[in-house]
Amino acid sequence: MDNPVALASSVSVAYLQGLLDYLERHGVASAALLERAQLSPQLLAQRDQRIAASTYLELLDLGVQLSGDDCLGLHLGEAVRPGYYGVLGYLVMSCATLADALHRQARYATLVGNLGRVDLADEPPREGLEPQVAHSWQPLLAQQQRQLSEETLAAWVTFGHWISGLDVPPSEVRFQHAAPADTREHQRIFRCPVLFDQADNALVFPKRLLSTPLGQADAQVRLMLDAYADRLLGEIQQGQSVLDRARLELARQLPEAGADLGLIAARLALSPRTLQRRLREAGLSFNQLVDETRQQLVLHYLRDPALELAEIAFLVGFSEPGSLARAFRRWTGQSPGEYRRHLGL
Repeated sequence: MDNPVALASSVSVAYLQGLLDYLERHGVASAALLERAQLSPQLLAQRDQRIAASTYLELLDLGVQLSGDDCLGLHLGEAVRPGYYGVLGYLVMSCATLADALHRQARYATLVGNLGRVDLADEPPREGLEPQVAHSWQPLLAQQQRQLSEETLAAWVTFGHWISGLDVPPSEVRFQHAAPADTREHQRIFRCPVLFDQADNALVFPKRLLSTPLGQADAQVRLMLDAYADRLLGEIQQGQSVLDRARLELARQLPEAGADLGLIAARLALSPRTLQRRLREAGLSFNQLVDETRQQLVLHYLRDPALELAEIAFLVGFSEPGSLARAFRRWTGQSPGEYRRHLGL
């Protein structure tokens, strides 16, 4: 299992800009959205700044409500532009082949937003079908899984077509969530069988496509952007923002001290009031920080079949498993046991 204190989840302002731009074009004012999330409009000028993942998901949910677009995630993915991926977008464009691009995309996905885990793996052989690979995405948070998964996979298809010059649909697309009532937009965008209630969220395509040369390949630019991306990734992994540092301290302290604002502020050499203000600037209250961090940790721990619910409850600062079960049902609409069964554990 990964180190759970490294699971701090946030999203780049560049990626947030993609959501705001799309909704603005469809009559939803950015200023109103930012005000609802208590974010300053000045934040948009700081494209490398990050906001809490839960704030992005709140804005995504608001976007669905205000636009009336049940397929907002798909349409956001279809409208993706390189700038929304920040440095990663331009790094991927400079790669020599599609394989190089996808490996870098997996390595540096956190620069855009660490909302989920990216993987590229061979598919099991299928009779009568050439070798296939699956480009998959596993969300780290329970909220808005449908919209976020559909946004991610639609963006991969759109961006992949754009950088490769190939207009080849995937062999298959898989989603973990249940099928919506109307799947015509899924068929229009993916142009292949789209399966729901699956074990993963994945684009499946022929392995031979990985060797496709990219038209904007530039080895010198790639080396320069690799170095820059490595530095940015190191800063995020070291938790240099107050949001990330507070989350990491909270994850460490939950088993012993619980959620103690004063203790965490002291560890960050801040006053409690300053810590609360800095969290608000990232779109999060302290209580929301606690709830989101617990949720991520629980989803992480449930993937380890050796951990009992009582142990998980202790690790995230709940007094007993019943409190954990009630919180988990509020987050996901299901029990921890049902979640584990869906994972095949």
